[in-house]
Amino acid sequence: MFAGTVSFGNEWLQTGKPNFRIPVATLVAGLFLNGVERLYPKAGTGLAVIVLITVLATPFNGKSPLQEAIQVLPQPKK
Repeated sequence: MFAGTVSFGNEWLQTGKPNFRIPVATLVAGLFLNGVERLYPKAGTGLAVIVLITVLATPFNGKSPLQEAIQVLPQPKK
């Protein structure tokens, strides 16, 4: 759910328009991961971590959330 929230917020921040397909996809993915976690707890957790890393690091339609955070946050002075 956190990955979907980050993806939704990043898309909204970059385009200025909310993309409501992301919450629907997040709900479907959450239900899938819940089912996987009930069958294989370690696999469900591992897949969730992989999804989070992918969402944070991969640029979809612009910058990734990590790229956006690096640009917005103040840089250390040298």
